[in-house]
Amino acid sequence: MSCSDKKTTVDPLLKDLDEKKESFRRNVVSLASELKQVRGRLVSQEQSFLKETQTRKEAEKRAKNMEMEMCKLNKRLEERNSQLHASASDAEKFIKDLEEFRSQLDATNQTAEASADSAESTKIQCSVLKQQLDDKTRSLREHEHRVTQLGHQLDDLQRGLSLRECSEKQLREELRRIEREVTEAITKAGIDSNDCVLKKFLEDVSPVNFERMNRLVEVNDVEVKKLKDEIRLMSGHWKHQTKELESQLEKQRRTDQDLKKKILKLEFCLQETRSQTRKLQRKEERRDMEIKEIRDLMSGKQQGDEESWGKQKFWDNSGFKIVVSMSMLMLVVVSKR
Repeated sequence: MSCSDKKTTVDPLLKDLDEKKESFRRNVVSLASELKQVRGRLVSQEQSFLKETQTRKEAEKRAKNMEMEMCKLNKRLEERNSQLHASASDAEKFIKDLEEFRSQLDATNQTAEASADSAESTKIQCSVLKQQLDDKTRSLREHEHRVTQLGHQLDDLQRGLSLRECSEKQLREELRRIEREVTEAITKAGIDSNDCVLKKFLEDVSPVNFERMNRLVEVNDVEVKKLKDEIRLMSGHWKHQTKELESQLEKQRRTDQDLKKKILKLEFCLQETRSQTRKLQRKEERRDMEIKEIRDLMSGKQQGDEESWGKQKFWDNSGFKIVVSMSMLMLVVVSKR
């Protein structure tokens, strides 16, 4: 009885033990499967962690590269700013030089206009003087013609005077010859001189004729002297006028030559001012082109700086946002572990 009782008491214990073993086995199997799952998860998490570390390292490298690029861009920006300031100062200098050239151009234009006006006035004066010179030469020729006419008249008067003197001498000689012949004829005829009427008539007439002829000759001599004096006065007056006209003509010629020299000088100055104005206009055009190029360069630099500044804002890029989100996710996972 004792053995059977022992068996009956042992069987339920064994059953419980078997059940516990089975349950323990099942638990162990489930734990092993769970452990496998956990190990797989751990391996996958380690792989993802490695990937995340690699991506984080790559992101850090990219961030460092971006920082280096930012430093380089800042340096470039500073260099471009310095270049921009230098170009701005150069542009200001060019503008000042351009204003100076414009003022010089205005001054040269004013001088050119003044020289052109003076040249026109001198040309007008020269034309007036030429006209006066032509008038005076014409009057001088007329005076010379009158002087020659007076000279011819004087020669004619001198010839007439000499002819009158010769005729007067001939008449006197003829009269004396006739008187001689008459007296000789009377003496030859033997006529008494007291009774001869012809001799008395000749003696009465000859003194009267001589006196009349002498008076006429004296009157003619006085007239001739007056004409000679008038001719001398007129010739002296015309000679004086001709000398004055010749001196005035010489003065006019000198003034004409001086005016021609002045006109040549003014034309030369005008040509120089025109050449200077052309040079200044060319320089102004070159400066305008250079200023335009500088402005275009400055605008291009400003656009490039704006683009570089837009490139420098890397935190607005999608890649940087992805890197930051991945790094935040990795930090959350690590903190959960």
